[in-house]
Amino acid sequence: MRRRLIGSVLLGHYLSAFTALGIPLYLPRILADLAPNIPGWSIGVLFVLPTLCTALAAPLWGRWADRKGCRLSLLRAHGGLFVGFLLAGFSTNLTMFVLALIIQGTFGGAMAASNAYLSTQFRNGDLSRALNWTQYSARLAMISGPILLGLFTSQGLGLELYRYLAWLPLLAFVMILPLPADTPSPRNQGTKTDDPLSQLPIDLPRLLTVQFLFSFAMVVTFPYFVPYGETLGIGNDALIGLLYSLPHLVYLFALPWAQRHGSNLLLHGLGLLAISNGLQFWSTQAEPLFALRLLSGIGMLLCFVGLHRCVSQRSRQGSAGRLFGWFDASGKWAGTAAGVTAGLVSQTCGIASPFLVACLAAIAAMAVARPLLVNPREIPA
Repeated sequence: MRRRLIGSVLLGHYLSAFTALGIPLYLPRILADLAPNIPGWSIGVLFVLPTLCTALAAPLWGRWADRKGCRLSLLRAHGGLFVGFLLAGFSTNLTMFVLALIIQGTFGGAMAASNAYLSTQFRNGDLSRALNWTQYSARLAMISGPILLGLFTSQGLGLELYRYLAWLPLLAFVMILPLPADTPSPRNQGTKTDDPLSQLPIDLPRLLTVQFLFSFAMVVTFPYFVPYGETLGIGNDALIGLLYSLPHLVYLFALPWAQRHGSNLLLHGLGLLAISNGLQFWSTQAEPLFALRLLSGIGMLLCFVGLHRCVSQRSRQGSAGRLFGWFDASGKWAGTAAGVTAGLVSQTCGIASPFLVACLAAIAAMAVARPLLVNPREIPA
């Protein structure tokens, strides 16, 4: 039963993540058909619009999940993505398409909802491993989505691709329906006076800060990786794509090894992330890049596994929705800030400068993270 439960949640999350993460790469091409006269800057705005909506809505949905049930919130996330994508697929003008993006972001959020539901079914080490596998499905979707959807766009599919993809989160919705419902804590049912931060760990701001800095360091190097590779003399787009994806491939292949390690290696991961980004900033040749991307992947893996151990140790009955809502929102805000920062620093300080920013963010995260690595029994509620 436990294996079927986690399998359904992970496959459902993969289907929704594949839908949400695969299509944005082709947004310029889709908008060229829907609104050919749209200004270039607005493409960037629409690119981050669903992420912004998710960042704003995630804490509110988390509190709602604690009151009404985390499984119900997970159904809401898959259903919201289905409605948003279906509306986008049938959009006849830009206003309707923007509304669809807002619905996707506001009523989606499958990552936080999946993690919150898993926290009602698993505890401590089992929960930490489940969170690692949720992130695994996200990495897999991030790699497979653009590749597979690229095959469809190369056949001439554009806006109608949204209506075809909409059936994937609907399938995820159907998969979650037979799973056992969680029982909300009595104090969270229909209560309007409870403190929104009650039952949450006292060091939550520190945890969210580390999550923000780590996510920021991860994302800030993404937008301009292709021109960065070109400045190093890499003229093959496929090779640049492989180097871009390499850290995610490390996560996919090395996660089983990392989960067997008994210690929390969050600080080691942040250190490797800082070193690899610093060296990529200083690189003037392409030859070391393969090794440095592998190093980034190992650092990313250790950071994710370490953070998941920290958050699983702090998960409490009756507050899982809020905890994972805030945790996910922190990552979404970091991604938005990283996109803006990457654009600014690359224009003013050079195309490699986002790697220096990522290095500094990882070092700052190391300074903040150390108190999180305490004995689980010492964590205040």
